[in-house]
Amino acid sequence: MRRRADHMTSVTADRDLIAVLDGVGTASYLPRLIDLAGAIVPHDRITVTRYIDQAPPEFLTHRNFSDALVERYLTVYYPFDPYYIRCREGRAPGIVPLASFGLRELKQGRYIAEFLRQSVIADEVGVLLDDGPSATLGIFLERAAHKFRQRDIEKLEAAFPRMASIHALHRRLTDSERGRERKSKLAASAPPPRAAGKTPNVLWPDLTARERELVDMILAGHPPQAIAARLNISAGTVRNHRQNIFRKLDITSEREVFLQYLDFLGRS
Repeated sequence: MRRRADHMTSVTADRDLIAVLDGVGTASYLPRLIDLAGAIVPHDRITVTRYIDQAPPEFLTHRNFSDALVERYLTVYYPFDPYYIRCREGRAPGIVPLASFGLRELKQGRYIAEFLRQSVIADEVGVLLDDGPSATLGIFLERAAHKFRQRDIEKLEAAFPRMASIHALHRRLTDSERGRERKSKLAASAPPPRAAGKTPNVLWPDLTARERELVDMILAGHPPQAIAARLNISAGTVRNHRQNIFRKLDITSEREVFLQYLDFLGRS
């Protein structure tokens, strides 16, 4: 029975993965991303918050939550939120269960004792995504009665690299729409996105070391101008490398780079 339930969850998650890829760069992206996260493990409600360094958090949306509790969180309780404190400290994104915080961190404030009790939340886990310089997008899955199990956390951790790469692509596309010149200036001076990583050598073995370096930066959401600035090469050299990469991968766009990478993650 459990295998059948896991299979149905996997099918739903795959369907939602396709939907969120179709929504990248559009207004439908965030609801579809929430659907994807919510399809991975059972939950009772979802809240979505954007944490920004040196500023109060932004409560973006919620499902099965109370508007009154949202207002209470933003006016009273957010300074005690361990996730807010974590993001302000600059710790890396990832899958962060409430139980991962130390006892001192949880009990020193009023987040659990008051806010979660008022919200009828017994447990929550955060999917924390890099959302730009000094910003983190938090998708929180919450349960009213039962704790999340280790196998629930492991499912989310397995899906996280795909979600981080998709979100980097979405940021890239939406930032481009706001203005490529402004984006390149900000990206050239900002630290690399924290979700970036090295692609394994078994993926795209025909790429040179320099081409693989460019692919890593593309997957991290950097535009061509920022890549040129970070690697200290000309825009024309970046363009030539991109053309060679696209030719070797038999593709025509950066979107297909992400799709091939996500397909590899799904098979590995």
